[in-house]
Amino acid sequence: MNMKNFLVSVSYYLEASKSYNKTKKFTYNILENHSSTYKKIFDFFMIFLVLSTIAILIYEVNHIKLPLLDSYETFAIMIFIIEWLGRLWVSSDIHRTILNDYEHAQVLDKAFDLNRSIKSIIKTKADFIFSPMSIIDLLAILPYYRPLRILRIFLLFRLFKILRYTNSLKQFTIVFKERKFELYTLAILYVMVVFFGATIMFIYEGSGANDKIHGFFDAVYWSIITISTVGYGDVTPVTVEGKLVTLVLIISGFLVIAFGTSIITTGLAERMENIKEERVEAEAAKMDNFTIICGFGVMGRVLAGELNKINNKFIIIDINEENIKKAKSRGFLAIRGDATNMHLLEEIGINTGAVNIIALTNDDAVNLSIILSAKTLNPNINIIARANATASIAKFEIAGVTKVMSANEISSYVAAEYIGQPVAFEAIDDILLNDEAGACVDEIEVLDNSKNIGKKVKDIDISKYNLSLIGIIDSNDRKNFIFNPLNSDYEIKQKDIFIVIGYAASIAELKIDLISKSLEG
Repeated sequence: MNMKNFLVSVSYYLEASKSYNKTKKFTYNILENHSSTYKKIFDFFMIFLVLSTIAILIYEVNHIKLPLLDSYETFAIMIFIIEWLGRLWVSSDIHRTILNDYEHAQVLDKAFDLNRSIKSIIKTKADFIFSPMSIIDLLAILPYYRPLRILRIFLLFRLFKILRYTNSLKQFTIVFKERKFELYTLAILYVMVVFFGATIMFIYEGSGANDKIHGFFDAVYWSIITISTVGYGDVTPVTVEGKLVTLVLIISGFLVIAFGTSIITTGLAERMENIKEERVEAEAAKMDNFTIICGFGVMGRVLAGELNKINNKFIIIDINEENIKKAKSRGFLAIRGDATNMHLLEEIGINTGAVNIIALTNDDAVNLSIILSAKTLNPNINIIARANATASIAKFEIAGVTKVMSANEISSYVAAEYIGQPVAFEAIDDILLNDEAGACVDEIEVLDNSKNIGKKVKDIDISKYNLSLIGIIDSNDRKNFIFNPLNSDYEIKQKDIFIVIGYAASIAELKIDLISKSLEG
């Protein structure tokens, strides 16, 4: 077997190996997956290891080296090395690179170029090795080599390792990356001002007029100290020109500091919003049996309020910032984003903990996109969508929606009910919307051994409970809803569901009567 066939065979073996993939995934979760509990434990352990080894190195400056501490540092260095090798391992998949190139060559009916795959692998690994954080990891190991005392300067790089394990500090470094153009501009401006001040100072006071200025470096030192507004006072101008330059540098220093502070503050403020959204996503990803509400308009607010009353877990997605602020002001879990974005839906757990997704935007095209995205990511999820136009209902059903709510039909039913029975409508509306009244709509299931099984509904005196029986859901056919069954000969069966409206105390009395056991049971 030649080298190409051997590597391809090994790659297929690794791709199919459950233990290999499980180990690599576990390693990735520990080192890179911020939502993993294992990573949080590992991060705390590594922060302790870094700080303790630095404490040991500082202690040994003026104390005798203890064998126990030396062994501890050896252990820590071994952990640092294993960590770096683990990050190198999970930075890319060598076997998948080989398989992708091999299968691509097979499709095109070309010879497999192993050298190309090896170059791609080397480039990918080299990108990791020479990345800033990887270099910091390697430099953090060097202070262990005690014979070269100069290497102890790299002790500081162990502190930089903490950036890996504290997400807050990592966000701070991201701000510098995002604002690098502004910071580069500020740095160039700073260098120009320093060079200008140092040059003027050296020309007028470096020729013997000032005994503190012996060279251009002294002038640069004075310029940096002055522009930073520190002002040690060890070097002071003696000429008029030098004093004028000092005034210019002091004013420039305030401007540079103000400009730099503004850049960092603005960057952090913008980054904080991203951090908050990431936390919401992480919190949602940990939930189970929750509902995703897409859109926080009027219908979304009512739905969220009702779900909150019955302690159902949900998360709100809306692209409108004002709507998200309103949701958060009510204490709801909400994230600003595009609900049609499949990546966002995955991040909040549509294919893990979500059981329902409800599209309530006022745009049918957006609702249709939400349905398609949700169905693609989780074919089994329960999808409810609002259809603003009747023509959209058929499209929603084809897309795989579970239930369609037609805003127009709902409005028509409400209007018709109000015209036909305005007094009753107002009464029911007052009961449902008045939170202080304590009235509600509830469902009561008839238990298997209830004493009421076999009785006719009209034989039960519902009026004594001071509530209204809206209807019964037939246990044999859940789609069969018997509306106003008091005047019918419907016989109660086990698992039937009574839909009632009234006050909580009245419903509780009926519930006790309906689910109470027969004397024989």
